[in-house]
Amino acid sequence: MRRGVVWLVGVVCLVAGAGIGWAHPVHEARELTDEELVTEMNHNAALSAYIERNGMPDVAERHFLSSRRPWDDHEVALYYLETRTEIAFARAWILGSPSVHVERYERALSDEELAALATRARRHGGSGPAARAEAAAERAEAAATRVEAAAVSVEQAADRAESITAKMERGFHRALQK
Repeated sequence: MRRGVVWLVGVVCLVAGAGIGWAHPVHEARELTDEELVTEMNHNAALSAYIERNGMPDVAERHFLSSRRPWDDHEVALYYLETRTEIAFARAWILGSPSVHVERYERALSDEELAALATRARRHGGSGPAARAEAAAERAEAAATRVEAAAVSVEQAADRAESITAKMERGFHRALQK
């Protein structure tokens, strides 16, 4: 009888421990602050590139992903309300480091999901299409400036190569005259 009680208590403790593990807040979705989102962007190049192209999301969340490799333990989901889009990014581990940064999925939001997210939406520098268009124009202008700087650098390299080629040609002709 005593053995049965000990066994039963052990099983109850094991089941309770497993239940507590699954109810742990690590497994729940959690909204990210702007600072936390920037930190995630620093760790995930695909996420960073997407936000650079499309602007800051209206809502960003961190979701539990996996407790097993190759996936990282979480993914970051971005919600863009105007385009009714949810897109998630994660990292995969290769050779001991999280070096693969991927877009896991992209899907359309339902009306119910859109309504629920609208109450949590944050606005970055204004709201609406005009603010997003202005932000996109600023990103495009910054990209054009970077391209212009790269073009100047390439032009300078071409001038140096042309100068070196001219010196080599003159040297070659002098060597032939001797």
